[in-house]
Amino acid sequence: MIKIKQQFLRYYKLKVIKTTNYTYLNRNKMKKNLKRIILLATVSIFFFNTSFAQSTLEWTRDGSSETTFGPSTNPVVVNFLKDDLNASFSTVFSPFSPTLSATIKFRNQQRSTVLNGSSVVVPGMTFGGRNTSSNGGASTVQAIGSAEVYNAFGANIPTELPKNTMYLSSPSATPIPRTDAEGYAITANPTPNTFDAESITGATGPGNGFYVNNGVSIYNTVEPLYDANELKDGRYYYGDLVITFNRPVSNPVIHIGGLGGSYSFDPLAAGPNQISYFTTELELNNTGLTSTLMAGNEHINLVGDYILNSATRPNAGSYDGGTETNNFPDYGAASGSVRLNGTVQEIVYRVYVRGSALSDFNFSKSQADISSATRDPMNGDFWYLSVSLDKPTQEISGTVYIDPDGLTDNNINKNAGIDNVPTNAAAQLYAILLNNAGNAVASTPIGSDGTYLFSNVPLLGAGNYSVILTTSPSLGTYASPVPAPPALLPDGWVNTGENISSVTLTGNDGLANGRIVIPALTSDTALVKNNFGIERTPESQLFNTLIKLPIAGSLLTLSSLGLDSLGNPMPALSGSDPEDQPVTLPLTGKTVKITGLPVNVGATSTLLYGGVPVIANQIIPNFNPDLLQIRFNTVSLTPLAVQGSTTFEYAYVDVAGVVDPSPTTYTVYWFRPLPITLESFTVTKSNCVATLNWKTSTSINFDRFEVELSTITNNRFEKIGTVFPKENNSSNFADYQMLFPMESGDIYYFRLKMIDKDGSFAYSEIRSLTCLEKQDITIKPNPTINIFNIANMEKGKNIVTIFSQD
Repeated sequence: MIKIKQQFLRYYKLKVIKTTNYTYLNRNKMKKNLKRIILLATVSIFFFNTSFAQSTLEWTRDGSSETTFGPSTNPVVVNFLKDDLNASFSTVFSPFSPTLSATIKFRNQQRSTVLNGSSVVVPGMTFGGRNTSSNGGASTVQAIGSAEVYNAFGANIPTELPKNTMYLSSPSATPIPRTDAEGYAITANPTPNTFDAESITGATGPGNGFYVNNGVSIYNTVEPLYDANELKDGRYYYGDLVITFNRPVSNPVIHIGGLGGSYSFDPLAAGPNQISYFTTELELNNTGLTSTLMAGNEHINLVGDYILNSATRPNAGSYDGGTETNNFPDYGAASGSVRLNGTVQEIVYRVYVRGSALSDFNFSKSQADISSATRDPMNGDFWYLSVSLDKPTQEISGTVYIDPDGLTDNNINKNAGIDNVPTNAAAQLYAILLNNAGNAVASTPIGSDGTYLFSNVPLLGAGNYSVILTTSPSLGTYASPVPAPPALLPDGWVNTGENISSVTLTGNDGLANGRIVIPALTSDTALVKNNFGIERTPESQLFNTLIKLPIAGSLLTLSSLGLDSLGNPMPALSGSDPEDQPVTLPLTGKTVKITGLPVNVGATSTLLYGGVPVIANQIIPNFNPDLLQIRFNTVSLTPLAVQGSTTFEYAYVDVAGVVDPSPTTYTVYWFRPLPITLESFTVTKSNCVATLNWKTSTSINFDRFEVELSTITNNRFEKIGTVFPKENNSSNFADYQMLFPMESGDIYYFRLKMIDKDGSFAYSEIRSLTCLEKQDITIKPNPTINIFNIANMEKGKNIVTIFSQD
């Protein structure tokens, strides 16, 4: 059974300030709809499901405490209190420990207006702002009104304010039908509720104060839309509304009161009234969260991630009060409760203002349009926001952070005093709760904001729980534990440490194993900041660089101070890291590990840093590329070796001390300079005869050319001839030629093997020819008397027949 949960208020005289709905100017015919400033009893004491024993946490306030008035863009901090009675007509609230609070702020403001006649800039969204009609007297200076920033929910909206039947406070309760135009629950037997405009005597709360449900008042002025001459039926982004809890929460319920407003005036006192309609609408901007409409009036509409107002003529009232003056409706606002499904620490709503095609003009009017020298109104949508939760018991929560510096500062929560960025590693992570036997009893995915939460955790009698971070969910329950999965991270991620909710360990537990041992739970406690630090591994860049033939005893600096074979600067050790250096750059100032000393071909060498030989697995902090050198101790190629090289292995070490798990190599290589220089090598054909031509220069101590051939049908090179160098040609160019007959039907590949007198050799590039084309056989003269010539015949493949004319 669902009951209406009300609260009794300490006696207040129902005091109305400026009770008129309209301000009359110029024969009392020009009007503006102002939201009445009325001290009202709260209406945000929402429905709760009496079958659910869990009490709720709500925004409440001591009625005698000081108040803060807007307009303001300063963040608003609100503490949650616990409903102790958890019953209808409950009035007893008490602090909840440890303190659970929410900070409400604006971000990315997109719209603003400059007040006429001044230089004052009014942001599009403010806390505690409101409509105003005039500065009074003959002044034409425009002003924005002031309202209490944190007040009884709906206290300053018109008499058709939201009713209790439009709200539901517990996220565990069953959603209820929306209310009709009169504000009654749409059920078979609707129960009238007139609590919204009453003041009730005789109720007191604990201590020296009296607690009432409250909300934050928000004002979205439409003056910027008028200034920009925006279309009256458009929808315009104003910025973000951000709700940040001091720790993760589960399934928060967002309560909205009075989305909608209008502006009415009598142009030139000639009638009839002209009206502009508009409303605030919200879009949830959290990845991985879904929304459920728990309760509301007929105009609130939840479409996917959007909280919308379905009224074609939006206005400030939440239900139909039964009156309409000069075509001016008394209701058209959207009010209700929306549950966010999942664990979250920061909620972001994108805020929009939508107009209406039924408006007579676009959003507002200037003083000249109103034709009064004493009135220049500010216009907009004034509405309320509140939040409630189920009260958790034995709560374990935390956040997963990208921690760039790991154990180096003993703090995974911050880096250089700045909060680390939360992550869920692309929705690949789960938190698994283990009992004192190490078995899994609960599992939850890490939220898009990096948070996780285990609520209502049973007390263990003896021993502690622990939490692991892993890529595998578990089906274990408190009643049926199962073996825990290993604490594994996605490829490319590593643990940097863990934070335990303890006064003695506030930054890191000194390990990096993806496991947190939870301090012993006691009744009704919340252990927060059980955080994990993870980060992505660095990448080291591979290098293969051609250099000139080194000289024994020479040094090659592996930076711009050294030169390659073409005289270009040598590359420095380089790498990238998503946290420290997202783009591949030289590792100047970073940490480098030499994971493998030089391996040589045709030489011996030593790797030096700052002139000192490097040892295997040496860590070099604050790396300076100009200090890293290769010293070539000897250079001696064997007779058959053409190429020499030196290769060592290194790894980028990031700020967290994580070493690239796949070290890479840095190689320099060189070629033996042969005593022959091949200037050109070409192969042409004529009637399936290949002609090989090549030209050389600088032939010293050169022995011979061996011409090699391979075909597509015989896939290996074989020597087809030897050509010796021309005599007395030590410094002049020499030309060489060789002919080779080909047969049709194959592809031929030719290369030169150039051999030195000491037996070393090198190969030229490969050239190819085909003899696949067919050529016409010609007979001349034809006809003939006694002699003829036949061209383009192939041996054994042609038959010639001679015919006589006789």
